[in-house]
Amino acid sequence: MVVHGPHSDVPFYNLSTTWLSGSAEVNKQTTHEEGMAAVTAKSILFLEENQYSNFEWIGESEDGSLLCRWEEEVLVRGPVEGSSGEGGPEEGTSSLAFATQIAIATPDLHSTQVLYTFDKVVPVVQASVNASRNLLGFVTRRHIGETNKYAAYVAEIAPQGGVFSLNIDSSRQIFLEFLHTEESRKPVVDSWIAKLLVFVHRESISIYSFPLSLKDGASWVVDDLPLKDSVVRSFVWAQWEPRHNHLYYLHYRPPPEVGLTLGSGESEEDEMRPRPMLTALQFHPNKPHETVLNVPLELSGLEHSPMDLSGDYRDQGLLHSAGDAWLDLRVVTSPSGAVCICHHYIYKSRLAETPADPEGCEVYLAYSVTLLHHGCVLHSVVPGVPWGHAHSVLPTYSLFGEHYLLVIVPGVCMHMLDIGLDHLPNNHIVTTPPAQLLPNAQLYQIIGGKVTSGRSMTFIDGVNQMTVEVRVTKESLFSLFKSSPILSTRLAILHLTAVHDKDHDLSRKLMWSVCEDLYNLDTPALLQEYLVSETYAAVHKHIDSDAGHLISLLPITTAPFTSDTEYIESPVEENVRISYCFLENACIMLLSPRERVVRSLTDTWTKLWEHTSRRHHNRFSLTDVVDKLMVSLDTYKPEALSRGSTPVSPASPLVGGLTITSLGITLAHLMFDPLPFNEAENTTSSKLEHLLSVTLRELSMYCLKHFPHESPMRVHAVASKYVCAQLQVSRRLCSILCSSQTLIPTEKGEKGFSFIEQLDEAVANRLFTLLERYHSATEAVAYPLPQGYNSFLSYLAYRCLPYHVFMQYVRRGVLQLNVDVLREIIYDLDDSPKNVERKLEIISSVPVVRSLRALQYWQHPMSLILRSRLHAASILAGEGPGQPRTPTQSGRINAQHLQNKGLTAFPTADRLSPFDTFLDLLTAKANLTDIDVGLLYEGTIASCEYIKPIIENEITVTQG
Repeated sequence: MVVHGPHSDVPFYNLSTTWLSGSAEVNKQTTHEEGMAAVTAKSILFLEENQYSNFEWIGESEDGSLLCRWEEEVLVRGPVEGSSGEGGPEEGTSSLAFATQIAIATPDLHSTQVLYTFDKVVPVVQASVNASRNLLGFVTRRHIGETNKYAAYVAEIAPQGGVFSLNIDSSRQIFLEFLHTEESRKPVVDSWIAKLLVFVHRESISIYSFPLSLKDGASWVVDDLPLKDSVVRSFVWAQWEPRHNHLYYLHYRPPPEVGLTLGSGESEEDEMRPRPMLTALQFHPNKPHETVLNVPLELSGLEHSPMDLSGDYRDQGLLHSAGDAWLDLRVVTSPSGAVCICHHYIYKSRLAETPADPEGCEVYLAYSVTLLHHGCVLHSVVPGVPWGHAHSVLPTYSLFGEHYLLVIVPGVCMHMLDIGLDHLPNNHIVTTPPAQLLPNAQLYQIIGGKVTSGRSMTFIDGVNQMTVEVRVTKESLFSLFKSSPILSTRLAILHLTAVHDKDHDLSRKLMWSVCEDLYNLDTPALLQEYLVSETYAAVHKHIDSDAGHLISLLPITTAPFTSDTEYIESPVEENVRISYCFLENACIMLLSPRERVVRSLTDTWTKLWEHTSRRHHNRFSLTDVVDKLMVSLDTYKPEALSRGSTPVSPASPLVGGLTITSLGITLAHLMFDPLPFNEAENTTSSKLEHLLSVTLRELSMYCLKHFPHESPMRVHAVASKYVCAQLQVSRRLCSILCSSQTLIPTEKGEKGFSFIEQLDEAVANRLFTLLERYHSATEAVAYPLPQGYNSFLSYLAYRCLPYHVFMQYVRRGVLQLNVDVLREIIYDLDDSPKNVERKLEIISSVPVVRSLRALQYWQHPMSLILRSRLHAASILAGEGPGQPRTPTQSGRINAQHLQNKGLTAFPTADRLSPFDTFLDLLTAKANLTDIDVGLLYEGTIASCEYIKPIIENEITVTQG
């Protein structure tokens, strides 16, 4: 069942029917100079040049031309006062009087052409013109007592001729629309049929066929009574879409049978009550129309009669709809298959007190968007809107490109909803309307004019008679990104820039703005979104067409598809809330392409069928890789791995058999992303290689799990491209962050540790803070770090942080002390007692093999002691020499030591020394060639000379 209503956890009820409608201004309006759109409002040109009385817009043509009416003084003929009424020119006289004129404005609204001039004031509220512009259908509304009476007419306008009444007089709203499907292919003959759709609210929708004939070879006239064909018997609400020839109408259906409800504990009375259903009809040229869609809806307040909330209809010809004034419903469709059913409603909390003046009562303005292509309903609730404004405001829903639905509520909000077919609706941009948009505006989108770009839209303000141009530019997005405190909105802007626009320059600029506020808690989340979005965009751009189904499994955003999301606009007031619910047990009937009247036709409904019938899989989760790494890295020993044990080599440009240039990343492009460190690591195998191999394996297995019949080679190629893009995007982000804080060294300039030494202390601290955020962001989404980054960050931390804080980072595994970093730290610290303890603490915090290599750079007795002890311990434990030499080297060095020192080393009374005895024990465990006699000798000497004074001092202190 499709549900239209606010979140179930929020208490609410329908507004009291005793409240009066009104159009009060918003009491408290928040406007920002920064916004997601640049809005330009200006007066309509032909309205400035002329003076019109009671000007109104009454309809729209298929080509974007707009129908309008006004009252103007014209020369009319009337009967002579006291005349008998017989023929003769003396019977009539001419005089000036106000009369109604109906005209059509060009799509750019620069000029108008009068279609029909009445001889008196006629209360026309809506009109439609056929494609050939020789017939005009219009609706009048007259006040008779306390009720309104609607009537429908058709007039000949090429040239102006008679007016024919359709003999429909009703208190219900009437709406007319000419069908353009027949006229586009009319034969070149002397007669043809013009068809007119006639809507009578809650009564019927019919097609009137007018036979036309060519008179005098110049004008088309109606030569017979029209034929009437019923289309719909009764409806609550209806909408006509002239560009796609869609007809939507809302009607009641019988009570559902067992199994068609939500199963949420509804009472039997609620289950058996009639429920509304939305039906869509598709009209074809020279073919009968067909019912293509039936979907049940549940709309807030539909159980009330139309007179409960309003005693009048809203006659707005530009909406192409007829229905109750309180039922604000719109259907927006795109040729790509996106179908959005938009419903606007108002409610207030049960706990809220009703003030003496209902106009000032703050209510919740809400709207819901049913996304049939995603099978979910999106609810948006904006709190704190005065009742007078909330009741009179008219939201505008417009498709913005292929991926967004632009919702504008003047004086309240402006939202860009991510409703594209690529992924679930995760990323929405929420902001307040711009100051140029007046709070009482009623916007209607128009097609045509100068602005035809997909990033801009043109509206008419029907109240203030202005054109409003809304442009989403790079500057406006960047301005909103910097000023908005809402993390969800900032993530959505970054997602729009990277995935949909693929604007790498703007993405770089957005990341630079993130770097301006280093201590913002949202920084890691924004960095994660950049990594995931840019990687998806890079792979999508270079993926083969036959692997398009595999890219639907790749991560596209970090924003979760949650049931409830808050968009904070002010810390004092309540927040805008967007929530979702899935269509559970939805009884949706959609015609398959085989059941269509025209089977070869490709339109909105065939694409919707293809999208909904396709099996949709969950995207690959990077948190799975994080979980795998948490287990594997506990036993990960880089020094024990060989380069051949993993499929990716750090020193090679190949990733899974693919070169970097296979992604279109050339060497010239890489020169624009320099790094302040050398991209090399002095290890046989690195964590980078291990991480890429885990990601490659997990992604390949995930693709094969969901597409078991896919070729493993194709799966491996897609996974390899993704892993390669991960590495390059991570590298690019690191370069962006570094360049935002300091100058990047030139190609021939110094890099690495020398570059850090040249930095000012303040710059170094900011750079470390930013790179720490980057480090945590990559770990959260299992992204690789550039080669050489770990050493650069560790030495930068050593220079920036206090020693005890630096050691905390080391113990927690944030900083990796590679051999080159250890060497620099050992050289930097002197051999004072305090620094000796620090060196020992730092060296002991790394694996044994790495600590042995670091001790070789420390020319100190303690280094000899530790190396000799570790060497002897490894031999006694049967683990080998620890640092083996070649047999020739070991034999020559050991022979020299035995010849020079021999058995006279550390002599005793019986000419035997403990050292020589210890050597005898070692030779029993290992060959002499595996024993470093010189190291053991020097370590023993150092032990006696370095430790003995320390022990004597301790004994003296104790005895004293």
